[in-house]
Amino acid sequence: MARPVSKPALLLNSEELGEHIDFASELYAAGVDVVFCNIEELAIDIGPGGARIRETVSGRDLADFGLVQVLAYPRPTATLLNAVADYLAANGVRAVNATGVGVPTRLFKYVRLANRGMSVPSTVYLPPRLPLDAYHDLALRLDLPFVLKTVTGGGKDSIVGNEGAFTEKLQGAGNARGFLAQELVPPDGSYFLLVLGGCVSFALQHRSIDGGDLLEMSGWEEATLVEPQSLDPMARATAVQAATSLDYDIAGVHLVRHWTTGQWCVVDVSPNPPIGRGGHIADKVSAYSAYLKGRLADPHQEDAESLLDPMPRLD
Repeated sequence: MARPVSKPALLLNSEELGEHIDFASELYAAGVDVVFCNIEELAIDIGPGGARIRETVSGRDLADFGLVQVLAYPRPTATLLNAVADYLAANGVRAVNATGVGVPTRLFKYVRLANRGMSVPSTVYLPPRLPLDAYHDLALRLDLPFVLKTVTGGGKDSIVGNEGAFTEKLQGAGNARGFLAQELVPPDGSYFLLVLGGCVSFALQHRSIDGGDLLEMSGWEEATLVEPQSLDPMARATAVQAATSLDYDIAGVHLVRHWTTGQWCVVDVSPNPPIGRGGHIADKVSAYSAYLKGRLADPHQEDAESLLDPMPRLD
């Protein structure tokens, strides 16, 4: 019996993937048929015969793809995403990082993870209209120093150790949508894990641990490659549960192990991990290509959590 020809993958908002390499050529060489387009290159038609959504790069209907992945969320992605996800579901197309997401702000992710029983560093939401004396309360609740982040994920995270630095950061924020003040977890290990289809397929460990290593953009290209199966099974289980809790079939998970409790804390879960940039690109592309080929060969397969055997449950 002839094996059915796999359908192509559509990658939406994928500009960053090709920042440092010809990502399309890498995937083609790995045997993956892929189309890249921006959310603004989708055409949506609704009429008596129903709805149709197509990408205008090659003119294909989204129903003709085997997988559609959303890699970033620039405007107007949030406005269109629910309609696109509904269309894909109606046509039996696997949607990756599209359903139930909207705009995945840091605040949303932390609340969701905490509600699902995940360990997250203590975090306080700071609205745009912030009381002038908030610093003293934060220092008491989170200890010093603590990390200051934007709610949406844009901008650079800062370590705050005194009231002057706190005030300066807020005054230079402009029309920010608010901030998150987060506990700086004392680390005994800081890792970046790439979760693909319910399996930890790639792992990095920081060579040295200090406060800066806890920030999300803290130079993973300088980290050491680690064999995923050599990791603490609880770390792998935590990363998989973090991705699953946010409905991310593809995710970059930043984990920190608390040096006194030994507990794995989730610092960040990104649906747009740095596959095509930073260090160890060849290893990341290899893992990602294998994931895409597996999904396209059997788009409706269950997530491969069993590959993590033994896999402790996080209750």
